[in-house]
Amino acid sequence: MARMDLAHPKSRAGSWFVDTRCIGCDASRHWAPSLIEADEQGLSYLARQPENPAEEAELWRAAAACPTQSIGTAGARRPPQPAFPFELTPGVYALGHNARSSFGAHSYLMVRPDGNLMTDSPRFTRDQAERIEDLGGLRHVLLTHRDDVADADRWAERFGADVWIHEADADAAPYATVILGDEPATISPGVTAVHAPGHTAGHVVFHADDRWLFTGDALHWNHRRGELDVFPEQTFQSWDILADTMDRLAALSVEWVFAGHGSWHHVEADSYTRQMAGLGPAMRALGQQAWARRPNTAYGWY
Repeated sequence: MARMDLAHPKSRAGSWFVDTRCIGCDASRHWAPSLIEADEQGLSYLARQPENPAEEAELWRAAAACPTQSIGTAGARRPPQPAFPFELTPGVYALGHNARSSFGAHSYLMVRPDGNLMTDSPRFTRDQAERIEDLGGLRHVLLTHRDDVADADRWAERFGADVWIHEADADAAPYATVILGDEPATISPGVTAVHAPGHTAGHVVFHADDRWLFTGDALHWNHRRGELDVFPEQTFQSWDILADTMDRLAALSVEWVFAGHGSWHHVEADSYTRQMAGLGPAMRALGQQAWARRPNTAYGWY
């Protein structure tokens, strides 16, 4: 629960507030970008109070997503309707309830006739489990890499789901039931796991129906720059290997990018192909350190 006694001093006076336990993960700012801003250290504060029901709903989603539960209101204790799952596009839901153990990474639910798939894990809550049950339950938990495992074991146990992870990151999920190798693997009709190393050696992405790409920490939409981007300061295996991964991902047909960190985005197929064709070469030309110093990348995870 958010603590009003720790409210950020820059938060605008009123019912809603953000407290100073924020870890700067940016998750809440993706849900309420016109209401929540970052201070000089990258920590969130409430820039203005909501002015209509739509903005109130944005803040309820931001509050439910925040991994430190730093967003609160002195008004109602619960939203008028559940904040999550929240449908981003038909068939794909954001799950919110971002876990502090994964530094606030986003996770998603794909609703499919042959069994629903969760990509990376939110915090486990009974209320969210009931809503996922209403959407058809859960057949697979797909882990992009070791950093964003969170409560995957609890979700798998609740629904009797298989857990997928690459062999190089498998020690982070010893309960996994399917261990991936370097070759593409079919998870269910239309859904493929693609090895995408660079951030970690065992990082994978999940490509669905030639239009959706669940990218974990390999690729994201940089909303400040308005383009597809990578995280130079969080490239833990190899910058060159990550650039090679971008070359391979450029060959995929993609209309939506659903990132773990950074923002999701409807990028459209032509724009995706054009941007990705240049991303790997640009990474090699500029280098990791210079990439990290570009404008509009002042804070680590977004």
